[in-house]
Amino acid sequence: MTHEVRTLSEPRLLSPAERELTAWLLNHGCSDAPQFLTQLDRAEVVAHCQCGCASVDFSVAGRQPLTFAMRVLSDYQWKDDRGYHFGVMVFEQDDLLAGLNVWSIDGQATPHELPPIHLLVPYGTPNE
Repeated sequence: MTHEVRTLSEPRLLSPAERELTAWLLNHGCSDAPQFLTQLDRAEVVAHCQCGCASVDFSVAGRQPLTFAMRVLSDYQWKDDRGYHFGVMVFEQDDLLAGLNVWSIDGQATPHELPPIHLLVPYGTPNE
């Protein structure tokens, strides 16, 4: 999975919403996802997706992954109030917490904002 990113001139702290969602995803992901919570306190946003979605890439204590080999730690989906279907995942690369990715599942809209946690269901849950 690739996306065109724009590197920030200066890393920034995660927003409260980015931090809360990433922590929730790590606590509700694969069996070893919670071990990445310790990296969250040292994570900064170093890039964002150019399409305008809410996806961001992280560095941890100034370190970024050297390879693109990605492993999904947690993968969820939701529908917004208009009925558009989106996905959100947190992933690691080179044993570093590497990013938060949001995307359109149905291709109908771009997820410009992060999802409310109460709307998240595991990815692949049948649509209602």
